[in-house]
Amino acid sequence: MEMTTNRETFIRQTMDKDRESYVEAMNAGIEQRGEVEKAVADLWGKGRKNVYLVGCGGSLAVMEPMRYFINRFSRLPVYAINSNEFVHMKPADFGADSLYITSSYTGTTPETVAAAQYAKSQGARIIAFTRHPESPLGQAADYSFKCDSKLVIMYQIIFYMLMLNGDFSREHYEELQSCLSRMPDIMYDARLQAQDKAADFAIRYKDEKFFFVTGSGAAYGEAYTFVNCLLEEMLWVYAHPVHAGEFFHGAFEMLTDETPIIVIQGEDATRPLSDRVLAFAPRHSNKVIHVDSAEYAPEIKGTLMREIFTPFILSEVLRVYAYKLSITRQHPMTIRRYMFNAEY
Repeated sequence: MEMTTNRETFIRQTMDKDRESYVEAMNAGIEQRGEVEKAVADLWGKGRKNVYLVGCGGSLAVMEPMRYFINRFSRLPVYAINSNEFVHMKPADFGADSLYITSSYTGTTPETVAAAQYAKSQGARIIAFTRHPESPLGQAADYSFKCDSKLVIMYQIIFYMLMLNGDFSREHYEELQSCLSRMPDIMYDARLQAQDKAADFAIRYKDEKFFFVTGSGAAYGEAYTFVNCLLEEMLWVYAHPVHAGEFFHGAFEMLTDETPIIVIQGEDATRPLSDRVLAFAPRHSNKVIHVDSAEYAPEIKGTLMREIFTPFILSEVLRVYAYKLSITRQHPMTIRRYMFNAEY
């Protein structure tokens, strides 16, 4: 009995310590609300004709929900572009009256730094978020914010901008900020809630060689991140992200009884697209995995806030799925074959 009690105490203390560090990291971004609002107000002061969201990998994927929400609530033209493509394409509609938002975790990603420097040379105003504001990317920006949670800073930037532009009410903005202030605890609880399903997934599918992963709307960026950054980069598992709306235009021909397909579903206007995949896939595959934001974070109330915070929920839940899979496959998520280890 004493041994069991000691083990439970140890686990509880470990979880409490993990929660403390997790909450602290998210709060570091939330507490920058005032600075972010000041920066956005300055950058938006003279009006902007369009918005460019520029980055690579996960730093670009985290912007995909923002592209969705700008399109959802505003008539502002918005573009999400890979940094290297931006440099070589030099978009004709980009200029001094564009708002340029960019991100790099290290602040040293070469193509992202080069893209920001080009944007600056064109007279555009730049806002960046990175773990290292003193980095080359931070130095190229008009405003640079330190963060470990990209979504936190991204939400503060985009939704304040939408409010200033008259596309998002002050009431809804304050409701969003209220939810955001509670997000560290809510998201940590979502992580805990996902443990059992994620563990079952990892045990059942640990030997799979390939996964289809579908998503749409505000959830598509998380589907893409789950494939490129977690399954492929971190776990070396072949996977293919397919927009749920595109699934029936080619990819579904590859579905067989033994093809695992992960259907990532959010709570936005595009939810029916995943409903369609879920109606079809179980008839043709015995390996359908459904990850639905609606099953998590009951503390978030109301249709609008559920839609808006879909990416937060899915980001945390999918990371648990990846972590559990790394354990069953005995493949640590920290190892890399080429990244930071070879010239590329």
